[in-house]
Amino acid sequence: MMLARQKSMLATVLVCSGVILIATLAYIIAAERIGREHLAPDISNTLANIVGAQLVASPDGLQAVQSSLYHMAQHYQINEAALYSAGHRLAHGHSGDGASQLSSLLSNLPANGDWLEYAFIIDEREFLLIIRNDLSLPGFFYMDTLSTSLVIVTVSALLIFMLYMVTRQWQQTPYLHLLEDIREAAGRTDDGRITLKRRDPDLHPLVEALNDLFWRRNQRTQHLKTAHQQAERARLRATRLSTETRHMNEELAKEVSVRRSVEVQLNNTQTLLDGILNAMPTALFALDSRNRIVQCNEQAGDWLNMEYSQLTGLPLIQLIPELQPLKLIPDSATDVAVMKKSERVKIRFDDKNIVTDVLAYPLRDSQQARLVIRIDDVSQRQRMEEVMVQTEKMMTVGGLAAGMAHEINNPLGAILQNLQNTRRRLDPELPANQRTADNLNLDLNVLNTYLDERGIPQFFDHIQNAGERAAKIVANMLQFSRNDHLQKRDITVKELINTTLNIAHNDLSLKHIDLDIGESAGDAQIHCVPSEIEQVLLNLLRNAQQALDDYDGGENWRPKVKLRATRRDKMTCLEVEDNGPGIPADVVPHIFEPFFTTKEVGDGTGLGLSVSYFIVTSHHQGQLSYKRATLGGACFALCLPSEG
Repeated sequence: MMLARQKSMLATVLVCSGVILIATLAYIIAAERIGREHLAPDISNTLANIVGAQLVASPDGLQAVQSSLYHMAQHYQINEAALYSAGHRLAHGHSGDGASQLSSLLSNLPANGDWLEYAFIIDEREFLLIIRNDLSLPGFFYMDTLSTSLVIVTVSALLIFMLYMVTRQWQQTPYLHLLEDIREAAGRTDDGRITLKRRDPDLHPLVEALNDLFWRRNQRTQHLKTAHQQAERARLRATRLSTETRHMNEELAKEVSVRRSVEVQLNNTQTLLDGILNAMPTALFALDSRNRIVQCNEQAGDWLNMEYSQLTGLPLIQLIPELQPLKLIPDSATDVAVMKKSERVKIRFDDKNIVTDVLAYPLRDSQQARLVIRIDDVSQRQRMEEVMVQTEKMMTVGGLAAGMAHEINNPLGAILQNLQNTRRRLDPELPANQRTADNLNLDLNVLNTYLDERGIPQFFDHIQNAGERAAKIVANMLQFSRNDHLQKRDITVKELINTTLNIAHNDLSLKHIDLDIGESAGDAQIHCVPSEIEQVLLNLLRNAQQALDDYDGGENWRPKVKLRATRRDKMTCLEVEDNGPGIPADVVPHIFEPFFTTKEVGDGTGLGLSVSYFIVTSHHQGQLSYKRATLGGACFALCLPSEG
């Protein structure tokens, strides 16, 4: 921060510098005005007089005029001069600074030129002298003015500095005397009023203020002594209080330690409970009297696709509206919560349906929550129960087949045997038939002709086919009910497919169906009972042929069956795919159940796929599954181990 005397000196310097600057600017402006209003016109008039005298002396002697114009143009206040006659320039002089504005023709001069014109008439000949002045001050003028101003500023600064030093000495003298008096008074030890010498009347207010200051200092010293004594007594009391406080703090520390251990145990217990709740694969919701969520676990948040901590305060009925008709949650705060359970409740969580068991049980003596809702996912258990029911059905069918097989085989055997004997009794080649016919005067050939005309052999064929078909059904039931007794062996996929197709061409009507046989994995070896796998493939081809016969896919549609083999890990899979109507979604879960069929009565027994499923899964530890075909119809995948 600047002192007062420094500010004073700075102000003086600035004022003087300003005065010098203003004087310099005024000097420059005056010089510029004198040059513009007096010097430039006088010099131009002088040059005009000289040129006029030269023209009078020698009107045709333009060499002297040209020389005069050239030398006069070197003057700092003349830029350019030119002599014209009859519109043409006769002589011209230019200083070389700036562009020339006086052209060779008088008619080409700018209209707004800043020049002076002088006209001469000599020997009846008109001359026009044009002089363009430079009204700016020359550079040496500014340099001289600047150097003069610097000298003035330097001398002024030295004088101001000397004045500052003298003024400072005059100002310090009374303050130095006052400083001596203060030092003398500072050595006194009494508490009386200090009287300072007043050598300067301007210092009277300062002396009075210092006297008051010394007196107040003494008063404050007395007060400080009294306060020191009071502080000492307070220190003694504080010492006693600190001792008492230390004992109290020790007791509080013991209590805090106990509370801290309790809090640690509570936190551990809370963490354990939270871990147990979050580890449960069950959704838990604690509800208050308004049926809003007070607490839930991570499983609840995962099913609702939300952070479980964000579910607090939300009404559970809005999140899971399927709970509303179950009447598990009390409608009002006054209703008493009781334990209730609902089974097999379908709830939709985030684009998927889950079969659940919902249990509601009340909380006793709880201020925050009054009811807990537990939701268990029983979808997998339901599927296991369905598998168990399916297995039970299979076992039931197996027992039924074992019991019925012998009862059915006997009449079937009698029917087929009697049919065979009937055909033998009608054969004219047997001697016994011929003897009996001769005794009765009966021509066997005529009789056979009659039978052929009436279609009796076709009836016999139908009876035989029906009997053999019934025998196959019984054989399938027996095979379904007992473990396989045939020997497994290694066979290539290609050989297995070829054998099955040979049987299918003889047994099925496949001529109107396009068969697409893939070659991939055709050389792979599988360990199986070939006849059983051939039976499975034949059943799948028969189902595809029957589905295609009953389906009309449009004008450009042709029935097609695609049979291909692929490798999946250690399994070899055979896929039978058609472009028929496919299997409805509500029928797919039942296609492997025994006696389940969508055909008319008498067209199917419902044992084809169930027996095939049993052969693949039980006899060969493989897999038989259904999926929607890429061709648009049905696709069955038969997967068997590649090695035994």
